[in-house]
Amino acid sequence: MKSTLIIITTLFISNLTLAADTLSTDINKATVFLSGAQVFRESKTISIKKGVNEIIIKDVSPFLNQSHVQATASGNFLILDVQYQTEYVAPSTNPPVIIPAKIQKEINWLNDTLLFISFEKERIQFKLNNLNEEKRMVTQNQLIKSGGISDTLPEFKNVVEFYRVKLDEINELIHSWKKKQHYTNVREVKFRTRLNELNKYSGNIGQPTRPAKTRHHILVTTYSEAATSGKIEVNYLVPNAGWIPAYDLRADNTVDPMSITYKANVYQNSGEDWKNVHLTLSTYNQNCFTTKPTTGIWRLDYTVFVNNEIQISAETQMFQNQNTVSQVFDSQAKLKEAQSGYRKDALGNNQNINFNQQFISMQSMANISQNFSNVEFDIRLPYSIKADGSQKLMVVTSKKVNADFSHYMLPRANKNAFLLARIGDWESLSLLPGKANIYFNQTIVGSTQIDPSILTDTMEVTLGRDQGIVSTRKKIGETQEKKNLGKNILKSYTFEIRVKNSSKGEINLTLEDQIPITPNEDIIIKLVDGGGAKFNKATGKITWDLVIKAGDDKILQFSYSLEHDKDKPVS
Repeated sequence: MKSTLIIITTLFISNLTLAADTLSTDINKATVFLSGAQVFRESKTISIKKGVNEIIIKDVSPFLNQSHVQATASGNFLILDVQYQTEYVAPSTNPPVIIPAKIQKEINWLNDTLLFISFEKERIQFKLNNLNEEKRMVTQNQLIKSGGISDTLPEFKNVVEFYRVKLDEINELIHSWKKKQHYTNVREVKFRTRLNELNKYSGNIGQPTRPAKTRHHILVTTYSEAATSGKIEVNYLVPNAGWIPAYDLRADNTVDPMSITYKANVYQNSGEDWKNVHLTLSTYNQNCFTTKPTTGIWRLDYTVFVNNEIQISAETQMFQNQNTVSQVFDSQAKLKEAQSGYRKDALGNNQNINFNQQFISMQSMANISQNFSNVEFDIRLPYSIKADGSQKLMVVTSKKVNADFSHYMLPRANKNAFLLARIGDWESLSLLPGKANIYFNQTIVGSTQIDPSILTDTMEVTLGRDQGIVSTRKKIGETQEKKNLGKNILKSYTFEIRVKNSSKGEINLTLEDQIPITPNEDIIIKLVDGGGAKFNKATGKITWDLVIKAGDDKILQFSYSLEHDKDKPVS
């Protein structure tokens, strides 16, 4: 028999006495959501006494959601209540201990020794200062420099000998005292290190060896009509956890299907380590079962601006209450016409309100977001994840998908073609927003960001440059002539594009170029010769759809003309 109870009350106890039976449990599984996780703990088989029993599940996460604690009984007994409790654990201390006489005697001796060493260091420094001053006086003597002695050779030799003997004597003394200074410093470091160790030892006597802390438990109350045995499982939600989707897109060639490898970076900082835990990764909202969702009302209307701020008139709010929905107009002309009528009917004579020239949807309810398929991934291997927030990368699953491969080239920007893979029916893949590494022929070629909310019916992935398809683009003609009876000049430009397919197979290539466009009616731009390309007058793009066999090349040409006032440069 199984019974489950969801916690409805929470009890905080600042100093809990563990009078009830305590039970140690291990985390055996966890369901990790995109934000948050549901942790499951299961006990071993335990004995249940007759009547009412209180059992404490020790040391759970301090961050658990207290309103989402559940307990399940496996056995012939019932669960009456579940409560979350805290226990204050006071710091543990050692009783005061008197410092041993031997240690205290050594501390006193070290203090005295260090005092006498400081006197000895001071005496050595005085000696060195005196010797250095004596050396300075000898070396700066002016007897020879000032000519105060006879310059006869015997007297000069006596002076030189005096300097040599005296300086040798002083240098020897300086050397001797520096050695004493060094030995004294070594003794001081040795004794001071020992003194610090003894002082640290004496300072730790009677100090706390374990700081105070708060432990977190779950108290489960059970009832049984007779003595029995069974297991107790508890589960709860923790917020400091989640997983980040990631992908590997791999294509070995342009014939076989692509493979999409789902990966996940799982993290948790719940205050308790997960050791060899069976994981389930879920895209569900973990709060979805607490409150019934409602659809609300979604209304659209024109957005009006007063002093660059969005305003909604009283009339507009009245229209919203009547569930009116604004019509989306396809052209600016119809939009302006509608705005004019809307001013008269809804806003009256208020001329201070200006409409933006774009149609913007308004929502009179809370934010509306599109939810993609909710999916759960069961990870086959158990994982251990520390509660330090670091990410653990794991492979979730891998799928094969059919893709249409083609090449794209824009010679004016890059001489090489780019290999593209177009994946249809990607909605069935249950993709989530995430980073994707792209591999082609066992080589990483780049990365992209997958965002299902902005993808069209076909997901297009760039698989990098194809070095076997190369193009050259150059201008082969330019003319200029003056128009009759006017100030305008007419310029003509001709470009040549050569594409070489050095790969081993036939390719489908989409090649694009462009000519300039202008909003100025005084400037006239015309495509003279498109070379068989498709031309988009609104954007100026010219596009060729080519099929090039292995080893072949194609030569394409296009020309356009530009007419403008010769006295006004264009750019």
